[in-house]
Amino acid sequence: MFAVKRALKLNNQEATLMAKHAGFRRVVFNMGLSLRVQMYGAGEFSDSKVINEIKKVLTNYVKKQPECTWMNQLSSRVYQNALIDLSHAFGRYRLGKAGHPKFVSRRDGQSFTVDSSNGKVLLSAGRTIKIPTLGTFRLHEPLSCSFVSQTFTLSKEGNRRKFCRN
Repeated sequence: MFAVKRALKLNNQEATLMAKHAGFRRVVFNMGLSLRVQMYGAGEFSDSKVINEIKKVLTNYVKKQPECTWMNQLSSRVYQNALIDLSHAFGRYRLGKAGHPKFVSRRDGQSFTVDSSNGKVLLSAGRTIKIPTLGTFRLHEPLSCSFVSQTFTLSKEGNRRKFCRN
């Protein structure tokens, strides 16, 4: 497995969309972490069961609140990957490889992951890239050859958004 990192050329509307998705990932991760910390007193359950229960709470209750209707306008793949990240963070914590997961701040770097729900995506050589559930974006420098990818991690570095294929 390897990564290909490319800078995206984004207009204001696309940059706003990316910022919304990065914020969505942060909010979901932090809500999930908060709920998980509150559940510690309720007994020990496996992390996967707890994450599934958190997903149910966020889907059936939180996303239906009037102040959270904005969440329904964004990609559900970002939401699901944020909870997967939370599960992995607790897994590393349980194995002693990392400390207890911490709340994510805007200053920690804005990033989010999108994957293809129906398998691999063929990325053609050229100056555009199609990211599942987000759309087609222009690249600063073209892809020299075609790639097959399942996962796209977008992160803000300075004033630029970059795309990384894992």
